[in-house]
Amino acid sequence: MRAERRRLYDKRRRRRDQLFANLAAHMARELANRGVGVVFVGYPRNIARDRAGKGNTNMWSYKELITRMSVSLENYGIAAFAVPEDGTSRVCAEHNCEVVRGPRGLVRCERGHIMHADVNAASNILKRGASALGLTTKLPERVRALSFVPTPSGVIERERKNHNPALKAG
Repeated sequence: MRAERRRLYDKRRRRRDQLFANLAAHMARELANRGVGVVFVGYPRNIARDRAGKGNTNMWSYKELITRMSVSLENYGIAAFAVPEDGTSRVCAEHNCEVVRGPRGLVRCERGHIMHADVNAASNILKRGASALGLTTKLPERVRALSFVPTPSGVIERERKNHNPALKAG
């Protein structure tokens, strides 16, 4: 029984490692094709120490994923930096004021700016990372999220649905 359990754990670990490798290689290729030179990755600080048993179960896997991504990005000549992500979803990336979380993951600042919470946090990570390197950055007006599914055997790109009826002529 113990040997079978060990075999299954090893199989799961190998599949996870292959999934990480496929994800990292795909992202590095995509970013290189888009001309990206620097990547900032949000990294949760002190999560295991601050909240034992709550949200820290995948920290080792997350660290392995970041390491794998850093190596893949380096192979494409892209610099990767880990940026602490604490507090990035609480402040408006555009106006630096506190935000209120609304339905469907939207955040609204006191100046009326509305943005998805994940995009807001990513924008704050970008600003924080750039300022740590002494760089200035301009936040994009629109963000287009790419969608794909990493699997141990490769990456499946999702087709983007066209929701604009005016563009569906035909």
